[in-house]
Amino acid sequence: MTLASMHFRKRLRQSRYALHISLLGLALATGILLPRSAHSQTVDTVSDVPIETVGPARRYAFVVVGLPGDEEHREKFIQIVGIWRQWLTEIAGVEEQDVTLLIGNGENDAEPATAELIRTRVAELNEQLTPDDSLWVFLLGHGSQDDRHGWFHLPGPDLNTAQWAGLFAPLEAKEQLLWLTQSASGSFLKPLARPGRVIISATDDGEVNETRFPHALAEIMRKQLKSEATQDTATAKPSTVLELFRETAHQVDQSFEDEKLVPTEHAQLDDNGDGSGTEAADVAAPRDGESGADPAVVDGASSDRIQITLSPIENKLPL
Repeated sequence: MTLASMHFRKRLRQSRYALHISLLGLALATGILLPRSAHSQTVDTVSDVPIETVGPARRYAFVVVGLPGDEEHREKFIQIVGIWRQWLTEIAGVEEQDVTLLIGNGENDAEPATAELIRTRVAELNEQLTPDDSLWVFLLGHGSQDDRHGWFHLPGPDLNTAQWAGLFAPLEAKEQLLWLTQSASGSFLKPLARPGRVIISATDDGEVNETRFPHALAEIMRKQLKSEATQDTATAKPSTVLELFRETAHQVDQSFEDEKLVPTEHAQLDDNGDGSGTEAADVAAPRDGESGADPAVVDGASSDRIQITLSPIENKLPL
């Protein structure tokens, strides 16, 4: 497919999206009700008029496992990404065919995580996603940083922070969530930041030790999968991205405290697009009925609105 044809297809899809919005406005104005999205989240009622809060039309996941370095890390990474993938499809509402997985040199029948293939798959996602969709990106592996860039280690040439930022610059999905769990991931936060995007890094800028964050994240996901399988609704949380970030960061902090070690990683959240991260204890999203925080000023408000579970709701509008 030529670049010109790709651009034409994208413009055509955007035109169809704009037409859909116009028709929706006309339907609401005239009292004609259109079918709901399969991923609608909630219905509020004001003066007996149903008001729908709609989540993303479709959620995609892009998971990259970098070069493991040795057999021990290869096995650990395979185990972690297996939990992530199961959680994405069973809890987070991602269809199996919408998970793109690249692993190291191509282990477990997955495609290899080379710079060339990463560029290709991201370009395909940028072309495929509509403005109403969602993309969750996960990086797992080893990273480093120098005076200019952070790096994510891959088989063959690595990709630096500026290159990763360029890959995702054309992304138009309304829900963009990046889980950067590798060492030196804090150096990725500023280059990748943009309004409307949620970025979670396992470390602060300058922290280059191996991270515990992906292990803690996988453990929380594993427990949630177990709760789902046993219908244990009492432990159904975390239900939002902010809750998941807080719980993961807390477990990491607790592991250092239990071992009486000085923490070598401080997870960061940036969801107001300013490129400056905030630790879990300092995010300012509303809690327990507090007034809402301004998402343009503080970190936490946007990630608190991203629901983990995409589950259909009963259509309660009159026919």
